[in-house]
Amino acid sequence: MRKDAIILYAIAAIAVCFALFNAFLLFLKRGKTAQTTDIISSIKMPNAEMAKARNSKWAEITYTVDGKTYRAKNRIQVSMASQVGDSVTVRYDIEHPEKLYSFSASRIIASLLVAAICVLAAFFKLV
Repeated sequence: MRKDAIILYAIAAIAVCFALFNAFLLFLKRGKTAQTTDIISSIKMPNAEMAKARNSKWAEITYTVDGKTYRAKNRIQVSMASQVGDSVTVRYDIEHPEKLYSFSASRIIASLLVAAICVLAAFFKLV
């Protein structure tokens, strides 16, 4: 087997494991989350703000649940166009409202698509 095929199969295996892990966590948290829309209170970027390529924005969210204001313990990734004060919809853990919920079906689907593309590319020797 060629080295590039081995690498593609390894990427596929990692992507499937990631999807299964996220599906398991999604199943565990089923019915234990709620949704709210509030504001971005601060933004951090891993690279200089001028760098548009290979950069991302991570926002800290301030939101209100049952009249109490929370500042999330974990940051979420937002679009590069997002600014402090912008509204964003987030899901939070009902039992621990200060913790944002980050597992989603779209993340599971995306990782399964990556796995399928890698397997097809390796199997049909498209690389």
